[in-house]
Amino acid sequence: MEDLIERLYSGALPIVVVESDGRQHAVAPRDSVVLAASFNPLHRGHVGLLAAAEGITGRPGCYELSIENVDKLRLSEQELRTRLQQFAGLAPVMVTNAPTFVEKSRLAPGSNFVTGVDTAERLFVDRYYDREEHCRGSQDRDSPTAVALNELRRNGCRILVAGRIMEGRGFVTLDDLAVPPEFRDLLAAIPESAFREDISSTAVRGGSQREG
Repeated sequence: MEDLIERLYSGALPIVVVESDGRQHAVAPRDSVVLAASFNPLHRGHVGLLAAAEGITGRPGCYELSIENVDKLRLSEQELRTRLQQFAGLAPVMVTNAPTFVEKSRLAPGSNFVTGVDTAERLFVDRYYDREEHCRGSQDRDSPTAVALNELRRNGCRILVAGRIMEGRGFVTLDDLAVPPEFRDLLAAIPESAFREDISSTAVRGGSQREG
């Protein structure tokens, strides 16, 4: 079986899907619910959140792991392979070179992306989009954020947002965010009654099961 991960790192492929049985292919899912994270490590919060999103949307779920991250160093191929082992027998994983949601939406149009409220808050920060590729075809008055989110809308995607505990702020939900009115239709809340798990990868790495 051809190893497509090497082709992703070489730039020959934009996406590799690793199935739960280890099979690889380069066909992106459509109309799925996709949980994007770094999974360092994968924990019960990720699994529960994807299950909740599947129940709300009625769509099949998968995980997404990008080798590029806006705030972190590029993921090495060795580390990627280590993280992928966590998903064996669990669910498919989209491996991409797409650090932002608009880039992910180009690869998986029509999808519902799932994230925590802390990540959703960063959707409206221009510096995460201040790159030439996000300004193609924009008008002079358009901010990088507006250009990116309007493209996400055109790609038929939206983002489901789960609440979480944030330091000094308590349990924060989508209702607590200052979402520009023109983009409210792109986001939907996952109710606390459907999912709440006060755990983070940082806490797990530090040996603590719960935040705060």
